[in-house]
Amino acid sequence: MRTLLTGAGGYIGLHIVRELLADGQHVTAVARSPDKLLGFASESRLQVVEADLQDDARVRAVLPGHDVCIHAAIIWGDPSGELEGRDAAVTSKLFDAAGNAGLKRGIFLSSAAVHRPFAGEMSEEDWLSPTDLYGANKAAGELFLRAACARHQMTGIVVRPGPVVGLPVSGSSSCRSPNRLSEMVRAAAEGLPVEVVSREGRQFSDVSTLAKVVRILTRANNPLPTYICVDQQILTWEHIARIVVTCVGSSGGVRILPGDSRDPIPHFRTQRIESLLGGQCNAESALRDHIRYLARSMGVTPV
Repeated sequence: MRTLLTGAGGYIGLHIVRELLADGQHVTAVARSPDKLLGFASESRLQVVEADLQDDARVRAVLPGHDVCIHAAIIWGDPSGELEGRDAAVTSKLFDAAGNAGLKRGIFLSSAAVHRPFAGEMSEEDWLSPTDLYGANKAAGELFLRAACARHQMTGIVVRPGPVVGLPVSGSSSCRSPNRLSEMVRAAAEGLPVEVVSREGRQFSDVSTLAKVVRILTRANNPLPTYICVDQQILTWEHIARIVVTCVGSSGGVRILPGDSRDPIPHFRTQRIESLLGGQCNAESALRDHIRYLARSMGVTPV
């Protein structure tokens, strides 16, 4: 199998590269910075292509001969330009070009953010009406994938992770952190109280599990069109704050601000992803590793 992956040099992309190679696939890794893939230089089944996804001719040239296109890149610039919808436009052109090149499957790494505003119970079947530009771009990308698949008879699959946590592929690799988590670790490292609102929480995604899901979906027979890839367990921010304080060894403690006890903590149903994986996702260990990684990056030796 020959698989093309965009965003291959990023935090999630590098994990996907490793997973696909371990599966025996031939991988074309498209990246703006090929040097980020030097850790895989000895892999004979890996071809690294330096390309800007906004260069349509370059993208069309590298697609032929592949079976699957995985789009994990994000085209995200300064806030003043986000209304141009560059991320969605790139997604549209990429999957249309993949269909024209004869690829049989497209996989789009979207986001649970398409479900904002979050509700008490959410699933893959919900109607989407995102309330921020990031979620809107991702939702639009999903629709462009569906359109390309209908036009070219491709199989299209959307994967929606939550906040992604876990260690980078290697010590020198990139690691993207949820902003709120980074702010909590920074406050603890500075000895300040970590402030959280009671009864707020999220379902996280272990980066290794996410990469495994993508790998499974490159070969799955009769896959469903959409998978929300999050841990079954809700981790409250209060619980996370206490983990942060313990890991950092902070004297600042945790400051709990009152929340609205009438509102349920938003929750995604996870039966579909658990059926694909054959069991529940568990991201708490990856979250702890991520917190320790952030602490070290801030000059703190984690406990």
